[in-house]
Parts: sequence; C-alpha cells; structure tokens
Amino acid sequence: MSRTFWENCLHAWLWMVIGFGGLFAAAGVPGLDGGAGLFYWVVSGGTVDVGAFAAPGMRLSVALVGALTMGWGVTMLAVWRACGADPAVWRGLSRAVLIWYVVDSALSVATGMPLNAVSNTLFVALFLVPAIKLGFFAAPVRA
Repeated sequence: MSRTFWENCLHAWLWMVIGFGGLFAAAGVPGLDGGAGLFYWVVSGGTVDVGAFAAPGMRLSVALVGALTMGWGVTMLAVWRACGADPAVWRGLSRAVLIWYVVDSALSVATGMPLNAVSNTLFVALFLVPAIKLGFFAAPVRA
C-alpha cells in the first residue's frame, strides 16, 4: 500500500483520539453520558455502567479524562498539520503513545479492568501499523 494510504490511516487515528475524548468529555453532562457508560460497561464485563457516574467525583474524573484525550489528539493533529508524517518528529510522539499504552494497560489490569487493556491494545495497534509502515521506528538516517 502507498505512503499516502498509511498517512490517511494515521490521520484517521488522530480523529478517533479526538472523538473518543469527546465521548468521555460528554459524560460530564448528565444525559450525554451514554457512550462513556457503554464503554465502562463493556470494559468492566458488565459490572460498571452509567450509574457509576453518580458517585462523587466520578463524573468529573471521566470528563477530565475526555478533555485530556481531546487535547492529546488535537496536539498531535497540530503536529500533523505542521509537518505531516515526518518520522523524525513522530518518533517522539510514538514514544508518548507507547508510554500511555503501558501505563494505562498496567493500571487497567491492576484495578480489575483487564478488558480496558484489550481495548487499549486494539487502539494502539491502529496507531502502530501505520507508524511502522511510515518508518517512525526506523533508524534515523545520518547525513
């Protein structure tokens, strides 16, 4: 497949990050929390649902995670718009994605939500395939 195809895949992934963040940010508003509630229900194996957002601080925590995720996605989109899929730049951003993956997945397992680690694996795979194809992890070319 062409470089343009893999660049489009990466660009789509960026918009997925932003959209996922929006889904969680919406949970800060009662009545707009169904998407985040469904996500929690799935990754908890059906033990946590939107009703959990009534717990003190939970609605705020979920909404803040959404805001941070949106900010992360918009930041990477700004990098994309500034330099495209330049491997030298994206190598560092790839490290950030992998740090998120390891920490979030380890904490998901440690707190009894291993299905979140599974969803993280799918999410990071959707990033890694184009990242590998675009050479983000290839040895830098020395002039």
